[in-house]
Amino acid sequence: MLTQKSIKAPNSLLLAMVIAITLLSVFSSVYAQSPWPEKMKNPKVLSKSTTTNELRATMRGFSRALGVNCVHCHVAENRRDFSTYDFASDANQNKVSARTMMRMVGEINEKQLTKLADHQTSSLSVNCMTCHQGKEKPTTLEQELNAVIETDGVAAAIEKYRELRTNYYGGSSYNFSENTLNGLGYQLLGKEQFDDAIAIFKLNVEMNPASGNPYDSLADGYMQAGKNWLAFINYSKSLELNPRNKNAEKMLNKLKGVLNSE
Repeated sequence: MLTQKSIKAPNSLLLAMVIAITLLSVFSSVYAQSPWPEKMKNPKVLSKSTTTNELRATMRGFSRALGVNCVHCHVAENRRDFSTYDFASDANQNKVSARTMMRMVGEINEKQLTKLADHQTSSLSVNCMTCHQGKEKPTTLEQELNAVIETDGVAAAIEKYRELRTNYYGGSSYNFSENTLNGLGYQLLGKEQFDDAIAIFKLNVEMNPASGNPYDSLADGYMQAGKNWLAFINYSKSLELNPRNKNAEKMLNKLKGVLNSE
């Protein structure tokens, strides 16, 4: 039986629905007063024969792929009013960069991919989404975190990771699998940034507590940092989660001798 309580929506949900409907109404009204331009102005890459519908589909594709709106590339006084746009202007450097990227995509699809043996029997092609995946810059999660580590340190990178995971987890923009943090951690180990590597491996363990591999990597970090007991604990945990982990088994046998001699 349905009760009043079972059909009553939370106040916050009702408020969100009202706001969404209101915004949709406002935006629809604004764009209804600002029709899509009928012709291109100052085309350099797209064909001059491109129709209005084709142009609309292309521009919306750019917007989805990069997660941006029209003023990312175009000059305008009001981003929601097409009558204020100077579509012919090249003053926005992003528009110039976009043309370069469009030429690159055309070169890959029309010349490079055709050299592959299976091209004729597949639908293989690239587009903006292939690399950008909804982000303005086509960077990987590993690249973004590396950049933060270099400028602001590993603590800031971990904070950045949590922010990105909150905003993008479940989508295709970033790879949040354990392999990403694992790879970053080993990069840091290779640079002998032991504390930074351990911090990243610990984050990976936190994010993937049921997987044995992050514990194995954390143990590697501790061992290279000379923290043998902590390495032993984490190799043991890794082997517990994955009894087939031969590396953990091998390292535990090695550490037993080291720890007994200390």
